[in-house]
Amino acid sequence: MKAKQSRTPRAISTGSRLTCADNTGARQVEIVSVDRYHGVRRRQPKLGLGDMGTVTVKKGTPDMRKKLVKAVVIRQKKEIRRVSGLRLSFEDNAMVVVNERGEPKGTEIKGPVAREVAERFPKIGSMATIIV
Repeated sequence: MKAKQSRTPRAISTGSRLTCADNTGARQVEIVSVDRYHGVRRRQPKLGLGDMGTVTVKKGTPDMRKKLVKAVVIRQKKEIRRVSGLRLSFEDNAMVVVNERGEPKGTEIKGPVAREVAERFPKIGSMATIIV
């Protein structure tokens, strides 16, 4: 029997600017593309909680700025519904810069991380101070 998963609404579209919740030197990132997205014609690619995408660093340290890096969404404002019936939403949209394998580049994560993200990316889950 397959385990039930909560369906996350993909609410963050390409071109959106999000805060970076780690200590890599990036403060604000802009989504360029969504990884593992096979779209429909004329449909805007979107990210949801726990999705990985390619982002460009807009604000941050000079060595991080204007670089294309991979990042994972750890918080989203749009409400998600868990299988238990619980509804969860955060007060901001946030990402964490990761490498190709999904391991975080920074050493600490500011703010809470959703449980769905911690299950999908164990290294992010172990670094998080709060898992909601």
